[in-house]
Amino acid sequence: MIEMQGLTKKFDDLTAVKDVTLSIAPGEVLALLGPNGAGKTTTVRMLAAILAPTAGSARVVGHDVVAEGQEVRRHVGVLTEAPGLYTRMTGREYLDFFGEVRGFRSVNVVPASMS
Repeated sequence: MIEMQGLTKKFDDLTAVKDVTLSIAPGEVLALLGPNGAGKTTTVRMLAAILAPTAGSARVVGHDVVAEGQEVRRHVGVLTEAPGLYTRMTGREYLDFFGEVRGFRSVNVVPASMS
């Protein structure tokens, strides 16, 4: 169901997640426990194809989280304590993101001028 091999995420000089390798079979339950800053949310965001890993790979429901992010997002729902993804997006990016998750393609629309 979930495969991680050497999953790593760095933010400049900070290594948030380092070399995580594990496999979770269908029906298994995994809990990520640790103090603030341990990399739990970052790991979940990488598995949900919201945040790209710096190194390593992950597959969720058979789909690569980088190459097939849209397919991963169709199968996964994530609600973290602080959904930081949305505060970093413009309104247009927000609509494009969720439209693409649902299979719509982005279209450039120029608003009609108000006369």
